[in-house]
Amino acid sequence: MESKEIIDAFVKHYLEEGKAPNSIYSFSKSLGIEESEFYNHFNDFDQISSHVWTGLFEQVKDQLMSDSEYDKFSSRDKVLSFYFAYFELMKSYRSYFLVSVPHHGVEAIKGSAFAGLGEHFKKWIKEVLDQGVADAEISSRSKLNNTYDELFWYQFRFLLEFWRKDKSVAFEKTDAAIEKSVNLSFDLIEKNALDSALDFGKFMFQNS
Repeated sequence: MESKEIIDAFVKHYLEEGKAPNSIYSFSKSLGIEESEFYNHFNDFDQISSHVWTGLFEQVKDQLMSDSEYDKFSSRDKVLSFYFAYFELMKSYRSYFLVSVPHHGVEAIKGSAFAGLGEHFKKWIKEVLDQGVADAEISSRSKLNNTYDELFWYQFRFLLEFWRKDKSVAFEKTDAAIEKSVNLSFDLIEKNALDSALDFGKFMFQNS
């Protein structure tokens, strides 16, 4: 049996029963495989959940990067494009998300099932932002730059929680939250009036 078949069966069980299987033994039996074969693919059910979320992330990332225009996007547009594509794909997994993720706000979306997603997301966002700094889109602010990946990971989890609660038609409010939160984030990290004032002050100090 392939890993994807086990993942699909696990998601189906969760949707139909509203909870994870009672045990790996019973789940393996329902699949017609030995428990030992299950362990050839996964260690536990959290690891299956982790593969669900990281798989969706990689699917969206690969889709975006296959676009010949992607490399020409600004950092802001890369993040916006990712969020819009990700939440569009998540519509097909909304029921699973609602029943499998605890209803305890943003902080809940960082447990073991989301550890893999966090690692993948922070690696990707760091690459996007580092390129933004290299292209002079984003202001280089010494140690602050090293915190941006965590801040955007928090933003991503905030948007997931917002989407969970969104009752608007076609999740229009989530689309608005994406646009507003990403624009605010980049307005804060891109070169702005404060950077210009600091640069000018440094210039005047050095040349006075």
